[in-house]
Amino acid sequence: MKITASIIIPVRNNLEFTRNCLKSIRDTAEGIDYEIIVIDNASDDGSSDMLKDEADNGKLKHIYNEQPRHFAASCNQGAETACGDYLVFLNNDIVAKDGWLREMMVVAEKSPDVGAVGAKLLYPDGTIQHAGVAFHYFESLGQFRPYHLFRTFPADSETVNKVREFQAVTGACMLTPASVFQEIGGFDEGYVNCFEDIDYCLHLGAKGLKIIYAPQAELIHYEGQTKGRNDNVDHSCSLLMSKWSGKVYCDDYDIVQGEGYLLRVTDDFNLCIHPGDEIRDWHQAILQLVELKQFRMALDEIDKIGRVIGGSKVSLHKLKGKCHLELGESEEAKLAFARAMAVDPEDTEARWGLEQVGLKEEDRGVALKSGLSF
Repeated sequence: MKITASIIIPVRNNLEFTRNCLKSIRDTAEGIDYEIIVIDNASDDGSSDMLKDEADNGKLKHIYNEQPRHFAASCNQGAETACGDYLVFLNNDIVAKDGWLREMMVVAEKSPDVGAVGAKLLYPDGTIQHAGVAFHYFESLGQFRPYHLFRTFPADSETVNKVREFQAVTGACMLTPASVFQEIGGFDEGYVNCFEDIDYCLHLGAKGLKIIYAPQAELIHYEGQTKGRNDNVDHSCSLLMSKWSGKVYCDDYDIVQGEGYLLRVTDDFNLCIHPGDEIRDWHQAILQLVELKQFRMALDEIDKIGRVIGGSKVSLHKLKGKCHLELGESEEAKLAFARAMAVDPEDTEARWGLEQVGLKEEDRGVALKSGLSF
């Protein structure tokens, strides 16, 4: 029998979660030739005995590690023994719902340039835990952060039920072609139980492959059941920054605004989504001030709106840069355009703005050398 999908599940204890996860897979993946590979990281709560029994009965492959391994290493270990055309990485604190695997495969097979597919993950109360990963640039930190966009939205919200391309999806339930995983080199084992999935997706994007969110694939995720899973967040975050700083497009404002919402950053760096009609009207009023060449008034309004929605919106930085440029304030213009580039390194308007600042500074230098006023 040719295996289509290899479902790879790292575990460390949590026997009942694992048992429920396995049962849900078997109840919901009918009609697909799949195998289950469980990487058992020195479980000591009875999980190992249960998994050994299942392996002896031919229900799964059981890989036992005498010393616990992190998520990335465990997944790579499972991938080495996988026979499927697709690899499906799955947390053991997940309960699958009908049709989830077929829906993910349908999306993956629509285009040869799909590198990964993510699913709609729900909290037990039915609200969204994962509907795609977006990136936010925290100006005060000088760093970007990935996060689950639309977390706690209702599962039936139109916003979370669109097939959508992201820069990343969570590895809690991720499908990827086995050939692509091998080509990329698997998960970077320098990460410790977080951000290895983000890093993998960014590598896919760098190769021109797409990362797709498939909302029809639904699973329940109990999230955070592994003890100590957040102990190494700072280390993994630093690694992510060192590899991808300046290469990631901070896209959350564009996605949220496109759905008619406002993204607001609180003083304690939480991100809140609200209806955005008033903000759009305010933004249009600022654009009108710029058209009327009321640049100083526009700058005042940009500062005000920035305090409401957070100062990392690319369009605000570009508007600010344009106003300062028109007012002959080169240093302020340069700073504004540079901040826009920090959020989106590929923004052509911000790059053009920096070039214009450079030209004005050159003109100023020539004028000073000639003894002319400027």
